[in-house]
Amino acid sequence: MVEQFGDKIAGELWTRVPEALSTAIDREVNAHPATTTTTERVLANPRWPLPYEELVLFLGTLPGAEVISVPKSVYQLVVINGHVVVPWCYGQSARMSMRDAEVGRSFGRLARELLRRFGPPWRRSQGEAPLPLDAVDEREVAKICAAIAMIEPTPEVVIAGFAGAANLGLLRACLGEIQSTANGALSWSHLDDLPLPPPVIPRPRRMRFP
Repeated sequence: MVEQFGDKIAGELWTRVPEALSTAIDREVNAHPATTTTTERVLANPRWPLPYEELVLFLGTLPGAEVISVPKSVYQLVVINGHVVVPWCYGQSARMSMRDAEVGRSFGRLARELLRRFGPPWRRSQGEAPLPLDAVDEREVAKICAAIAMIEPTPEVVIAGFAGAANLGLLRACLGEIQSTANGALSWSHLDDLPLPPPVIPRPRRMRFP
């Protein structure tokens, strides 16, 4: 990660990315505390807006960071030192590392389009799930990709991957870059596991006496 971002920014990303992803999960759980199954489906949805929003809030103030957004879209991204950071929920178990996740299999339309435009050459794998027809998603992806295409030099794609669950919060967080293999499949060229933020200790409540 130091090679991609430099010492200072890499050090900030080391803590800020997990904090952003953890905050996104906590916000979703607190908004719907009694619907665990629904929350798990939301976490796996590539159009879930909170990871994009929190990464912008946590990373957008870093030196050289540029926030890319389009009106009325769930998507907003941060470009730092020539790298656009894209969130991806790859699982819901602490036992599974992003190294073990099949690259691209559960990517949404945005991640796939960013890789096709700005990533290494690759071809669709047999295991890659087809995307649902969604005109709104297609328009939003096209607009944000067009905005990123105006950046010079063209940024590379970095995946901010995470595993999380409604009842356990953030379980793992990673930053990874993608390469294509000789047969055109995708694999990780570089991946860093990030430390989880410390648990938040609730403040003691003041006792009230009659």
